[in-house]
Amino acid sequence: MNTDHLRAFVLAVDEGTFEAAAALLRISGSAFSQRIKALEKEVGQVLLTRTIPVKPTESGEQLLRIARQTILLEDEARRSLGFRGSSVNFRPTITLAVAINADSLASWFIRVLQEAATWDDVEIHVHAEDQQHTDELLRNGTVSAAVTENPAPVTGCRAEPLGVIRYWPVASAELLDRHRDEQGAVDWQRVPQIDYSIRDATQRTALSRLGVSTPTITHLLPSVQAYNAAVGHGLGWGLIPEFMLPEGVLGGQHPDLVVISEIGPEDIQLHWQHWSTTTPALDRLTEAVHRAASRDLL
Repeated sequence: MNTDHLRAFVLAVDEGTFEAAAALLRISGSAFSQRIKALEKEVGQVLLTRTIPVKPTESGEQLLRIARQTILLEDEARRSLGFRGSSVNFRPTITLAVAINADSLASWFIRVLQEAATWDDVEIHVHAEDQQHTDELLRNGTVSAAVTENPAPVTGCRAEPLGVIRYWPVASAELLDRHRDEQGAVDWQRVPQIDYSIRDATQRTALSRLGVSTPTITHLLPSVQAYNAAVGHGLGWGLIPEFMLPEGVLGGQHPDLVVISEIGPEDIQLHWQHWSTTTPALDRLTEAVHRAASRDLL
């Protein structure tokens, strides 16, 4: 397959419109459309929806990961040979798209970004997603690597253990006191719960240990800082990583926040999944990820 056609296909998906993708390639809209049509003719399938934003069809999703790998390999080969040629499509940097869960992104993964700050030839595109679902982005070709709960490698990928994040169920003592019955027992059905997103099942799984499937109130806060602050202010109970807990909570010395002993800690094993076909840039990122995880994860 023509790599210029594959590059146009990938950029259309990433940018959302043919016009924006054509501008990045510095070609006309009609020339860009011709590249997409030529690729679709070659594979005998419609690869992109002509909508805004542009999205890959089912056939397009199957091709997307291969297209990204091909482009990455071509750019790495050109770089290692010191060859640019006459192609206006060659970029001076390598793009690595990765999927990271929010808690990792707000904590230990920052060490990876600190290392990446010294790499002049790599740009990192981060997709924030719950660790239960990051492997979906690997599967559909959106990213080349991901931090995920899933230990089973996605087809065409390797899975390597990183370590454990220990989450502690925490709530304001005042919040719990407002939801106690006459015998002093907490009515967990009525205690508000805080989820990171609608796809976040971590709290529901932990709460099920108390025989409660769905609390009456569930707040959604898709921000790590806002989530932790909301738990601290008594909006609801939530699971907070051990390294993000306010001082004194685990030892029982915090003035308000308490650990919910009835639920107990939740250990989440994280894995680093990445394409089996690696490049020097992807290998460098993988090494940085393992270094950072070894310092901060259990």
